[in-house]
Amino acid sequence: MKIEIWSDVMCPFCYIGKNNFEKALEKLPFKDEVEVEWKSFQLDPTLNPDETKTTFEYFKEKKDFPKHRLNK
Repeated sequence: MKIEIWSDVMCPFCYIGKNNFEKALEKLPFKDEVEVEWKSFQLDPTLNPDETKTTFEYFKEKKDFPKHRLNK
């Protein structure tokens, strides 16, 4: 069986999904018969590679999320 997975290597949610997938794959009795092909893409190609910001800053700026401040 061949599985193709498309993900953004900078996306924290893609990383969580990758970890969950790999844990699940390890539990399969036929795991040695599975070929995994990782493919990458950018979730947000408008990102400036010279700019650094936290995940929180990114979501607040791009998605206006969360609507409230966590550190009141």
